[in-house]
Amino acid sequence: MGICESAHNQSHLHNNNSTSTSQKKEQTNIEQQNNPANSYSLTEPIQIVNRLSEKSKFADINKYITITDVFLGKGATGIVREGTNSKGEKFAVKTVWKADVDQNECFKREIDITLELNNENVIHCEEIYEDNSAIHFVLELISGGDLFDHIIHSSNRKLTENEAMDLLQQILSALHYLHDEINIVHRDIKPENFLMYNKNGKNYLKLIDFGFAEYCKPNEFMKEQLGTPQYAAPEIFEEKPYTNKVDIWSTGVVLYNMINGMQPFSSNISTIKEQVLTREIDFSGFSNSGLKELCQSMLERDPNKRLSAFQALEKLKLIGGGNLSDQTVPSNFIPDIQKIMVILNDRALTDELRNLFLDKLSYLDIAKVFKDFKKNSSEQNDNLNDMMTGNIYMKAGQLIDKALKLDYLKDDFKNILKQFRDNKGEEKVMRQMINVSKFFITALESKKFIRKQRCLNTFKNYDKNRGYLTYYQINQIFIDKVKKDRLKNLYNQNSKIYFEDFYQMWNKYDDVVYDEELRYKSKKNLLK
Repeated sequence: MGICESAHNQSHLHNNNSTSTSQKKEQTNIEQQNNPANSYSLTEPIQIVNRLSEKSKFADINKYITITDVFLGKGATGIVREGTNSKGEKFAVKTVWKADVDQNECFKREIDITLELNNENVIHCEEIYEDNSAIHFVLELISGGDLFDHIIHSSNRKLTENEAMDLLQQILSALHYLHDEINIVHRDIKPENFLMYNKNGKNYLKLIDFGFAEYCKPNEFMKEQLGTPQYAAPEIFEEKPYTNKVDIWSTGVVLYNMINGMQPFSSNISTIKEQVLTREIDFSGFSNSGLKELCQSMLERDPNKRLSAFQALEKLKLIGGGNLSDQTVPSNFIPDIQKIMVILNDRALTDELRNLFLDKLSYLDIAKVFKDFKKNSSEQNDNLNDMMTGNIYMKAGQLIDKALKLDYLKDDFKNILKQFRDNKGEEKVMRQMINVSKFFITALESKKFIRKQRCLNTFKNYDKNRGYLTYYQINQIFIDKVKKDRLKNLYNQNSKIYFEDFYQMWNKYDDVVYDEELRYKSKKNLLK
């Protein structure tokens, strides 16, 4: 998440120079509208109404990838779900609704950058599909959790220096590639943006989420106030022009996290700026003097004195006594396979628990539960204080018990939670630590996404691949006479209603609507 939402939005207010370059002639004859179009064919070309990039593949992704409702996470600009191609290969599919972000150069830039990436420590993009409503990034699926989870599950919530050095080497290798080979600055380096996997007994990292990334040559500067506050460099807070050195500062904070199990600065958004600019950093948690000096060099407040990615990488190799290279790890580093399996199993349990909230509660109910959890946790000290990001952490069993005490949750949902706890085993459920903020925000975003996806399915059923609906089709969908009268004030019989306008109507007028199977359903039974 950016330093502030408004800063992110303002930084990407560009003129729309990326409208469709291949828009076809529209049909001149109005087809009969007596019946909804149920023959949506994936083999027919989609009428291009809104195209952002010529590098993406303009097609219906469902023709190539079967996307499930298994949500893997939330990026800076989209929701990530699991998908499978015709060969049975699994991918992570990041979907971004065009109307939810600034659509022009910002969006096009993320597409261009993601397709260009080719490094063993950076996420690989298989393909990018685009339609009139969304962009779908088909990415390699990494199933070992992220670096933040790895730190949290480690002994005393911190890593040994040898393991930290190995992971740091991979982070710096990725940044050296980005900065020096393809002139890209990530601008949101943090543990959550490094996915992990294990191969032949070694932990590997992949840098993900290039929603804030930007092209920047060595002699150029950037000025958008972007990044996650706890990892943002001083020059970001001072609103000064900056270079790729902001990624190095963020990496220094990540290294400090790995060694100390906490951040060098407060997580309080009201005080973090002052601390980043002035607070003396305590490096006493480092036992290796060389690693301590490296962290100090990366957390140098003057960007002109701060190390580059290449310099930091070379210095790290010297500290490792020659044991560090692109393919090797410190000789005395032995990965904890048991811990890796615990992380994978616990992550699956968290996903399953989140799906219970997602499936059984409305959007407003989930939001209310989240609000209550934050309020209660601020008043009590029974949750684990997260020194790294300020997020709320508690055990899964504790989360369930607190939810069971909420008066407004229905008894049937409470019974499901009790059964989940009993079936999974008290010890296992009580042990698993959950980032409450991440848990509920992902559920909320997933809820919104599913609802919009169902709306899109209805749109497609009537669309006939033209990219818009007619006034007659809208009347078929919104069957209530009062709503029809309201729609007459907005549209005439020759109007073309595109998806985003249709989605606004869906949210406003769907007391009774058709779902994707064209059956009546009351609003209370729809996902909200």
